[in-house]
Amino acid sequence: SRSEMMKSSFNFAKAMPFTVAGQPGMRVSARRAGAAAVAAILASSGIFAGAATAAVGNDDDPPVNGGNLLQTAVTEGRAWRLRGQISSLYDNNILRSPDPEGAVRLSPVANFNAGLPVGRQQLFFGVEYGRDIVFTQERLNRARNAVGGGVEWRVGRACSGVIGAERFERLSVVTEQAELLNNVQTGVVLAGSIGCRTPTGIGFGGSAQRRTVSNDLDVRAPFDLNSTIFAPNLSYGTPTLGQFSVTTTFNSTRYPNRQLVTADGIVDDGIKIFSGRFGYQRGFGSRLQLSVGASYLKSSPQPATQLAIVDNQVVSVPRGGFSGSGFDVSLDYTPSTRLAMSLLARRNVQVSPNVGALFVLRTDFGGDVSYRMNPSMSFNLGALLSNSDYKQSFSSPGETARISDNTKRIYAGFDYSPVKLYTLQLQVAHQLRRSDPADFNFDSTSVRLNLIVNFGRG
Repeated sequence: SRSEMMKSSFNFAKAMPFTVAGQPGMRVSARRAGAAAVAAILASSGIFAGAATAAVGNDDDPPVNGGNLLQTAVTEGRAWRLRGQISSLYDNNILRSPDPEGAVRLSPVANFNAGLPVGRQQLFFGVEYGRDIVFTQERLNRARNAVGGGVEWRVGRACSGVIGAERFERLSVVTEQAELLNNVQTGVVLAGSIGCRTPTGIGFGGSAQRRTVSNDLDVRAPFDLNSTIFAPNLSYGTPTLGQFSVTTTFNSTRYPNRQLVTADGIVDDGIKIFSGRFGYQRGFGSRLQLSVGASYLKSSPQPATQLAIVDNQVVSVPRGGFSGSGFDVSLDYTPSTRLAMSLLARRNVQVSPNVGALFVLRTDFGGDVSYRMNPSMSFNLGALLSNSDYKQSFSSPGETARISDNTKRIYAGFDYSPVKLYTLQLQVAHQLRRSDPADFNFDSTSVRLNLIVNFGRG
């Protein structure tokens, strides 16, 4: 069976950002000028980025509203923060299998962040250490750790940016993986950005990011990757008109342990993704925030051809890419101090580091409603619908080629925070995936309880 084959062989992995267990990745500070432009850049980069909204996928997924070069938090001023969290999760299908098997996962995590101003520059540092403990599935027990830091720099009054690096290591637990197994993933990120804005409202800038990801299981070595992203941008905005932006993104990804035979010899497999995006952002009063973007997307397999045997002859066969349109829309509405609503829709091309495919055309629709009953208590409801079309798909150890996924997730959460010292969170969620082929279908219902304790100074 698929379950037996995969339990003994491999796990699908995905580049995970620096996160606290069960929480969206901590984000680079947006206080400096140009931070919004960097987020818009990454929204069309093809790696872990999307429209800004509270809707999320599986709790361990990279955040749908990602859009930052680094996931290490920037601590402003001379200060430090210590955060401890114990996350307990019961999932009635923790292995994501057609044959459900329930288990409890306990994830204690400690996170420390510090900041130090040097003149007008802000140094920042973060470290995380924890462990995933899965009862009745001890083979999945693994440590999780991350370390990162850098400088949030500023020159004059017009230009600012971030330069930094981070490293993470953890068990991979993401929605798209075929089944949860004991593959640990290690990633290293180097990144930098610049954003400038003139008094006339004209802005310009860009970013660069280098990401390497490796998997510890030998059978997952073909899914190791090296990605490089460059993204220049121009913008113009005023408080009355809103913000207009034009962004071009060049994403080059290589799989160093996946080789193809071509007329020029044996070369590494890879993909180049180009995105040209026109975006608009505006606030309508203090209650409504709108962000829309239209993109031209093009993906080009590298190499463009490979040798294959056709009718007993060796011929050079073209590898199909993709050329078409993409979009991203987010709407945040706050009709009162108690109620907040958000919606998202997006379509883009991404690399595929956790499924046997060269790239994926992904479409997401989601929404979230939150209500604060009093200063201490709030609850929220949300849903996310995702469709993934896998392009240039192939069979890998233990599984056949996957053509597509349709994933639906609904969730409800409750937060209780009577004082700044601690927070108690409860979330109930149901997730359903329908795939082609149907071997990858699964349903799961989970209950998560988080206890978070915060200390700090400054």
